Amino acid sequence: MQKFTTFLFAGIIFSLPFLFFSQSSLAAPPGESAPWHSSEIYEMYAEGTAGGHDHSGADHHDGDMSPLFFIILALFIGTATRHFLKKSPLPFTITLFVFGLLLGFASRFGIFGIIGFGSFRIDLGILAQSVNWAGNIDPHIILFVFLPALLFEAAFALDIHTFKKSVGNGFILAVPGIIVALVLTGATAMGIKGLGLGLHHWTWPVALLFGVIVCATDPVAVVSILKELGASKKLGTLIESESLLNDGTAIVIFMVLLLSITGAGSDTPVLLEFIKVALGGTFIGILIGIIVINWVKRVFNDALFEITVIIGAAYLSFFVAEGFFHVSGILAVVAFGVIMAGAGRTRISPEVGHFLHEFWELAAFIANTLIFLIVGVVIARSITFAPSDLLILLILYFATIIIRALVITGFYPLMARVGYGLSKKDGVVVWWGGLRGAISLALALIVASEMSIAENIRNEILSLTAGMVILYSLVNATTIKTLVEKLGLTRVGSAKLAMVESAKRYIHRSTENAIEKLKEDRFMSGANWNAVKEYLPEKPDDQEAEDEQKELQLEAISETRKRLLQKEKASYWRQFSEGLLGPAAVQQLSDDIDVLLDAGGNISLSQRKDLEQFWKTPRYMNIMQSIPVVGRIAERFFFERLAVSYDSARGFVTAQEEVEKLVASLHMSVSSDAGDDSKEARNLTIIEDEIAENRIQGLTFLRNLKEAFPEIYNAIETRQAIRSTLNHQRNTVKRLLKGGRIEPDEAAKMLGGIEAQMKSLIDRPPQYKAPEAMKMLNEAEWLKGLEPEVFNKVVASFTTRVFSVGEKLSKQDKSGEGLFVILRGNVIVEMGNSVIDILGPGTVIGEMAPLMGVSRTATVTAEQPVTALKLPVKMMEKLMKESPELELRLWKIAGSRFVENYLAKMEPYNKWRRNKLKKWISTGEVIFPGDEESVTIKDKTGILMQGHVYVTSREKPIDAPAMLYAPVVKVKDHAKIYICPPYQDKEGRKDSGATETNQ
Repeated sequence: MQKFTTFLFAGIIFSLPFLFFSQSSLAAPPGESAPWHSSEIYEMYAEGTAGGHDHSGADHHDGDMSPLFFIILALFIGTATRHFLKKSPLPFTITLFVFGLLLGFASRFGIFGIIGFGSFRIDLGILAQSVNWAGNIDPHIILFVFLPALLFEAAFALDIHTFKKSVGNGFILAVPGIIVALVLTGATAMGIKGLGLGLHHWTWPVALLFGVIVCATDPVAVVSILKELGASKKLGTLIESESLLNDGTAIVIFMVLLLSITGAGSDTPVLLEFIKVALGGTFIGILIGIIVINWVKRVFNDALFEITVIIGAAYLSFFVAEGFFHVSGILAVVAFGVIMAGAGRTRISPEVGHFLHEFWELAAFIANTLIFLIVGVVIARSITFAPSDLLILLILYFATIIIRALVITGFYPLMARVGYGLSKKDGVVVWWGGLRGAISLALALIVASEMSIAENIRNEILSLTAGMVILYSLVNATTIKTLVEKLGLTRVGSAKLAMVESAKRYIHRSTENAIEKLKEDRFMSGANWNAVKEYLPEKPDDQEAEDEQKELQLEAISETRKRLLQKEKASYWRQFSEGLLGPAAVQQLSDDIDVLLDAGGNISLSQRKDLEQFWKTPRYMNIMQSIPVVGRIAERFFFERLAVSYDSARGFVTAQEEVEKLVASLHMSVSSDAGDDSKEARNLTIIEDEIAENRIQGLTFLRNLKEAFPEIYNAIETRQAIRSTLNHQRNTVKRLLKGGRIEPDEAAKMLGGIEAQMKSLIDRPPQYKAPEAMKMLNEAEWLKGLEPEVFNKVVASFTTRVFSVGEKLSKQDKSGEGLFVILRGNVIVEMGNSVIDILGPGTVIGEMAPLMGVSRTATVTAEQPVTALKLPVKMMEKLMKESPELELRLWKIAGSRFVENYLAKMEPYNKWRRNKLKKWISTGEVIFPGDEESVTIKDKTGILMQGHVYVTSREKPIDAPAMLYAPVVKVKDHAKIYICPPYQDKEGRKDSGATETNQ
């Protein structure tokens, strides 16, 4: 009931602009403008309309219902055509165009009147008035009412991934391609004039204007045929991409030329005007799309609201672009549609998304029905076609065919390298499938309504355009199916065919089993089962299937992979519809599937982008962290990326488990039919291994994330649990309603409460709390026992930094920025090409360089996303001056690490295990002897870290860093010495680890 109500309401909303135009714009008395005209273009339209149409059909009385009757009549003609003539070779839109011509000619020759059979009379006056209204309609209604619906529906239905890869070639055909085509078409028209065959009053501007009109392509018929034949989606998307961009380009050039011909153009150079109008329209469409997306995502499962806003925004983008900023409304609508098809798809409520597509299909059907019927009526009532015009029409038709071939051939080397490329066979279809349709007719009608252009020129443009549309429809549209089949673009691969045949055999067996169960039903025991078996699906020939199996090689596993990728993608969108997968995650995972599908199933299912790529943040975000205010935003962005990474990984694992079950069932079926050693069984084993590898990768990622960021993991698990609980409640209510245990109004109330909770969960999901820096610093050994004043100063001096995977905290031989305390995550410490350590939370790094005044001794890299506290060098030096105890503790940390790195290069320590060396060094201490003070080393191990010392056996001082072998040394320049006690092995034997030299 809600669906019906929403459709009805949305249909009324869709009809409002049409009714507004039909009653207000068309009812303007002769000599006056239309009710509103905010742009120069529209002012020109209004003036042309005021002087160019007889509105008598609309001025009979204030309550004229003939427009409404024509709309009703048109809808029934459209549905009857779709139902009774669906097998007709003519495209649906051209069939309607023919019906429009018939209605127009009938009105023109006065056939509609009073029909009598004896005393019985039927007054067809309202039919005559309705057709008369359509024949005098303002042609700009097609642009302002019908085109936004048609363009938005086409853009909204696009597969964005395929569109992104096809838009390059579409742009080539729609911008430079159409410019070349219109110039050559204009030259052809002027050639006809030069040969004296006709078009005697045409000038170059008029010829170029005509070239623009007949170069605008219409993809509706061709794309529908390609879909029917099962041809490549890439080819259909390329044709639609060209048409969407072509429409915008054609209308922009058309407006510039028409304004210059009528003398209403601006002084701006043509090229700059074109760029301004095109880019301005695109920008407005994108801007409105962003606003709508951010509005719609705040609403949950409200079909009336979401559909109404999107309908209004589609028309608003057109009107704002044309009326307020004087730029391309067509490109604004296309840009808005593409934005909604991409980012907007995951912001529309899942339960509304499918319904929204259905509505726009209905809107496009209504718009196409009305536009082609009305155009047919208008042309039939106003066309003047002399026999000599037939020759001109045929010349122009064949010329445009040749010109399009030249354009595609000329740009083919470039198109073959852009996006998906363009094969020669696809190029032939693009060439032959460049039909002319609604845009061409609408632009021709606008010219026909422009009184400043000579009447004979207007009539010639309208007649020739209508003839071109009909010829392309009668010739190209009816033969495109044969062409596609002859080129082999619909040929089904042997592997795909085998899978289809296998599915048919399964359906046949399943149906036979179902019939056997039905025989046991006491209410069907008397049925004629022989008659029932006639409805069994056709069983494929087993012998033929065996012959085909011998031909299958790599294609079989490729086709299976493609089917499983589609299943995986469907799993992601199902999880999204159930609220178990977020918008960013489903978009990212779906895009990854599209990339694999582009490979045609020829690469392993496990060759995915590493999930840990989600942990990496853009470089500019890392730079932003150093900016005080903006740094908070950058940090928030980092953690949101982590949340998306968990969301993606969990959804990834769930999808792999679903696909794994499907493969297992296929494996069982194949093994029972063909055996475990069959080619199919071996292929499925390979695929099972690929899926298992994916699942292990996802689970490993989740485990690592849980260890590194447990608060994020727990917050999202809580969100999942809440949403699953609410899903269960909603399904239970629906089940109770279906079982008649509750009334519809009670169910609606319950569902409303549950969906309100779902919306609240989306708006305010469970929050995660980052680990508190104060708690970590309180537990740090090097800060314990400090005076409260010093401790508080240290804590206040730290700033939080986050580092993505692979980001460097410090680089070897580079100057240091300060000291870091790892809050969470792990870092890898490398010297040269060797990994010397892996450090985790609580570790202090980077203290050595500022203490000793040297460059970084090692490179520290984030192995996982890392959150760290940073103490800048200057602040560190200031704090050490204020607190000698803090300096001593930092030297203890730095000293042990410095000594470890220093001794690890010397005999015999370089032969020790690293843990043994580290454990021994940890028993030592840093000493700060006074100037000229003597230090006794004896049997201990001393390492001079900073400053100088003297020994009695040599005159020159010993400079840091150095091993101290002498039993006694005298300190100079406040040296820093690290003293290690003698090493004792397990048996208690002492060993200093070094022998005295001539020091």
